[in-house]
Amino acid sequence: MKGYIVNKAGVQTELPEFLSWDVCHGIGEPCDWFEVSFIYYSDQLSALRSACGFVAKNGAVTVFTGVVDEFSVSIDKNGSVVTISGRSNAAKLLDNELCAGEYAALSSAEMISSFITPFGISSVAAGTAKTVNAFTVSTGESAWSAVRRFCRYAWNTVPFFAPNGALILNDRQGNTVTVDALKDAASIDCSFERYGIISDIRVKNRVTGASYTINNDDFIASGGMSHRELTQPKTAGADAARYTAQYQIAESMRGKNTVKLWLTRQFACFPGDRVALTAAKLGESGTFKVISSHCWADSVSAGTTVTLEV
Repeated sequence: MKGYIVNKAGVQTELPEFLSWDVCHGIGEPCDWFEVSFIYYSDQLSALRSACGFVAKNGAVTVFTGVVDEFSVSIDKNGSVVTISGRSNAAKLLDNELCAGEYAALSSAEMISSFITPFGISSVAAGTAKTVNAFTVSTGESAWSAVRRFCRYAWNTVPFFAPNGALILNDRQGNTVTVDALKDAASIDCSFERYGIISDIRVKNRVTGASYTINNDDFIASGGMSHRELTQPKTAGADAARYTAQYQIAESMRGKNTVKLWLTRQFACFPGDRVALTAAKLGESGTFKVISSHCWADSVSAGTTVTLEV
């Protein structure tokens, strides 16, 4: 992997060969992150101090784009090493607050121009145009928080940043990677977390007193029981979406059933990709969505850890 730091003017400076690196991408996390280290020489100090951006490439493929949060230099009898760390472009939205406001009808195009592009993010994949009614931005809310809520209400998706720095709002049909766990994986884990999953919700109308129940049939069939009572708000609009039974049940199931692979291949896949998995010993096969990937290399080991949502 090769790395480059970028200053405010957009000038890139190629970094020396890395001693180690960690690169992590995910869906639903506030920020992806990176950390790299290499041998330090004093003539690097000026470029390091002016660095605000970072780009990493694996061959010709960009595998990370983000911001530099900090660097540190360590000099002792063993030598001189500099470490740089930072986050993806999500940091540009997470670190900036929006003006409080109410939008009677907020279109996806207006949301992008108001919440995203002012913070230096020009590449956005929005998909089908949507409008969300009665959308409110509260005082002190970050741009990332508002964008994330809009995506949940408009498309029922979670936004994330692709390795090239593009913001994916309306999901993404990425590549499909074939993995035979017996051949390609050093190890494999699976987990299914039942705690927190909602089995059924009774929704009550605050005004009329009428009620109805929505069931999570698959969880109930497996013996699950975790009932909730929900009262609809008096006012409609975007925030009311949080008070629907379907929304609450879907949120309770997010990330509960996963498979984690330790692959020997570097940068095997990224969030938004799919893995066609055959795991005979585990007894799990199918095509599953990648929700996180962590690639690392140092003097001891190298590989990619991939988490799939089953």
